Amino acid sequence: MKKILTSMFLCLGGLGAMSQTTVWKGEQWEALISDRGCLEQIVFKDRERNDTVPFFRGEQYVGPSFYVVLDGKTKTADWTPDGFRSFRACIEGVECRLTYKAWKGQPALEVTLLNRGHVPFQPEKAGLRLGIDTYMEKFPAWFGKYFPTLMRCEKTHFYGYLQTPGGHTLGIVSPQPVASWSVEYNLGYQDPAPHWFMGHRIESLNLDLLNALPLPQRHPQDLWQLKQGEAKTWIIALVDIDRPDNFEETIHRLADVPMLRIGQTACRPGESLAFDVLANKADICVRDDRGQSLPLEVQKLPGSAQRVTCTLPRIGLYTIRVVDGDKQTEGILSAHAPWQWTMEKAREGAWKYCQKATSHVESWYGFYSAFEAARHFPDKDLDKKLRRRFDYLFDLLHDTVKMEPKYHVSRIQNTSGTINLLVAKYKAYRDVEDLKKAARLADWLIDTWQREDGAYVNHNIVYTSVIYVAKNILELVLEERELASTDPAWQTWADRHYASARRAIDQLVASQGDFETEGELTFEDGMISCSALQIGMLGLMQTDETARRHYADAMLRILRSHDCLAQLRVPDARRRGGTMRYWEAQYDVQMLPNMFNSPHGWSAWRAYATYYAYLLTGDEHWLRQTYNATGAFANLIDYQTGDLRWAFVVDPYLRVRQTCSADTHVTADSLSFGNPHPDLYATRRFIVGEQYVNMISDWQTVNTQDNDVHEAFKFLAEAMLTNAFVVEREDGTLAGYNCRVTRRGNAWQVEADEKQMTNLHCNLRSACQIIFKGQKRDLPAHYLGWAFGQDIYSENR
Repeated sequence: MKKILTSMFLCLGGLGAMSQTTVWKGEQWEALISDRGCLEQIVFKDRERNDTVPFFRGEQYVGPSFYVVLDGKTKTADWTPDGFRSFRACIEGVECRLTYKAWKGQPALEVTLLNRGHVPFQPEKAGLRLGIDTYMEKFPAWFGKYFPTLMRCEKTHFYGYLQTPGGHTLGIVSPQPVASWSVEYNLGYQDPAPHWFMGHRIESLNLDLLNALPLPQRHPQDLWQLKQGEAKTWIIALVDIDRPDNFEETIHRLADVPMLRIGQTACRPGESLAFDVLANKADICVRDDRGQSLPLEVQKLPGSAQRVTCTLPRIGLYTIRVVDGDKQTEGILSAHAPWQWTMEKAREGAWKYCQKATSHVESWYGFYSAFEAARHFPDKDLDKKLRRRFDYLFDLLHDTVKMEPKYHVSRIQNTSGTINLLVAKYKAYRDVEDLKKAARLADWLIDTWQREDGAYVNHNIVYTSVIYVAKNILELVLEERELASTDPAWQTWADRHYASARRAIDQLVASQGDFETEGELTFEDGMISCSALQIGMLGLMQTDETARRHYADAMLRILRSHDCLAQLRVPDARRRGGTMRYWEAQYDVQMLPNMFNSPHGWSAWRAYATYYAYLLTGDEHWLRQTYNATGAFANLIDYQTGDLRWAFVVDPYLRVRQTCSADTHVTADSLSFGNPHPDLYATRRFIVGEQYVNMISDWQTVNTQDNDVHEAFKFLAEAMLTNAFVVEREDGTLAGYNCRVTRRGNAWQVEADEKQMTNLHCNLRSACQIIFKGQKRDLPAHYLGWAFGQDIYSENR
């Protein structure tokens, strides 16, 4: 009590600049409350570890703090002591009361909003800035910072979690409905002044207890105002999650709210999916996009869980709804379109949404979809137009005598990406001149931008993992090796290029996570995932098992740290497997402010890594992550219209402004450099939230980078388009990805989902005979590898 009285006295200014903290304890946790009424840290303790949750200690983002957004202006109020571990603050006649208390053994905030004014209170937002330190600025400090990985509003409650790259997970749950959530994104730089681009870091996570409409339909729809004299109270608990796999069970048990635990979120039409419902007495339904309910099979599991199985009859999205007493929760499953259809529609999108010659390779990324579709599903007229378009842009951007880029030569991701596009073009049309161009560009890049330690650089900054410079060169090597059997000159090229890429990847391994990247340094999605995927690809190319294991282990350490940036538990097939990027909209579709774009084209970088992780280890969860992500990518093409979308916005409520007029100084056939700020053009303001955002390159002539969405389809072509996978699980059951498996004694019949799937990968525990496309092969127990078709990563393919 003495500490509390001292703290109250200090808040009133009695002791000047001196400060005092209050220790707040539970059985397995201890927290510090500052004299300002805000948290400084929470330490969760158990026998094996102590997890410290840091809170901001500066001025602007300390928390929990009461904040309001009204008439476009943000106000934050200081706390005044109001009893034992209790505080109050007031903004615009609305009083917020905060009490720190233990709730079911967990540290919790009891928050009450009371409208003491004479008129209804209708803010844009009103709630708590939580104050958890999310600011990932530098290595190695960012391993202890908490990224807001998943936030989920339901009509009757709220839940979510933050996670560190080090693997610590902090759950958040309220048994009362929360209107929305938001984050504060930092500003980056002016270009040109006074126009601001957004930065690459997050400064605050907010729980918006009240929020203006519109909100996603899953959110509560009645928390947009507080009437005169009205009060509402919330309990917000902060929960230590010992293992991420225990997240749903922990939240259900603690808060007594229904939870969905979904392993596989996507499947082919006509396939069955199973998911778990954690509830006391659940009313469960699954409806298609026409509102029709599906038949369900329900199996009781130990405890309060039930396993629900349903068949998704046709392409589309299916909504799960669980009602448990006065609580309800929702999720979404997907029956994805055929991969062939997806690739063909992506190619159509590459023509509709213009490929442009700019300072950024993303502006001509659509040629990946064009060339991959042309290789597998030729369309004479469309392929001819896209091929001519590529040649036109290539000649605009390159000195074709010296074979080097003309502009922005230090942006080596432009050159490495073009190398890879030339490889894709060669594979589609078999014109060896394309491969020669790629090899000469690779020579230029290596001679100009590879450092002595192996790193590919942009001046003094390591750019190996800006996109994936080394992977692009390794994909060239694979084609060079194939030609080397008839022309030794290609072997010379292959050896040089492979040695260069391996040196670059070895430098990544040696960095131990201390990576560099383009733009503002942070624990950056692409920097991490592109490092992991390149290490994994090199591992697959090793014939020596020790070297293979060396690269696999290095990749897995990086990939696991990336979990905090990935949507691995969200019960929504549109988003599962996406990565939480948040500064691309301003460049890609000329929309501000920042927003989580997930899936975005760059989400495919993690998908390559999980795919390679599966091929290296045989752990099915990596394959499941890969497949779920591919299902989410497929939905970037509207399954009803076939039109390509740019990305999915995760934030539930954003007031955005977007360019709505084309640049009049250039055409889509012109050179266009730099990132034109959206505010240089006429803009329109509107609300977005939990929705797809359309492309703009069909009408915006200046440099835009929305065509980076095609990375998702480049990945699809490599990992899923022609491949099927069979997994024999520990209990002896068989699982097929892109195929159906029928066991007949010791013989397993495998039927591919699509005709172009000619490669079969098997992951077996027992010996068997595999029958696939009229071919038979006897495989030994514990077989892990390609049973039919080529291993494209093998030196001896």
